[in-house]
Amino acid sequence: MRAATPPRVVVAAVGSTLRGDDGVGPAVLERARGHLGTAELLGPLATPLDLLGAWDGAELAVVVDAVRTEGAAGVVHVAELGPDAGPDPGAARRSGGHGLGVVEVLRVSRALGTAPRRVVLVGVAGVDFDAGSGLSPAVTGALDGAAQRVVEAVRAVPDRARRGGCG
Repeated sequence: MRAATPPRVVVAAVGSTLRGDDGVGPAVLERARGHLGTAELLGPLATPLDLLGAWDGAELAVVVDAVRTEGAAGVVHVAELGPDAGPDPGAARRSGGHGLGVVEVLRVSRALGTAPRRVVLVGVAGVDFDAGSGLSPAVTGALDGAAQRVVEAVRAVPDRARRGGCG
């Protein structure tokens, strides 16, 4: 009898460490790295468009990125992007400094029939996206909390799905 393979889980960090708070995705992924089991780690990805092809067919894709919101910098937003995800649902406002956000890329992936079954966006509200600057103090203070949310999302994949069976 062949051992069941675990479902494909992808954790993707979007952003550039050379553009201030846009580097939060890679920083969070680095914090979470040792706690993600067999998840496939992607990044840093320059833009959400880089998800196309990389997350195809995954059971779960957790995407970590900076988000622009009306609220305070450093706030961690978590949103599951369901099939009816609008243009900018709640925390999924246009990612950092990218032209297309995760929601738009997910729509393209769904149209191609290659989208992950579930997508969770862990976004950290950024304030400074200037070239050459590091993470702002507010975003730096949010790294541990955001990493914990990523780990929780990965660990929430049902055990039966992890075993590849139905029960």
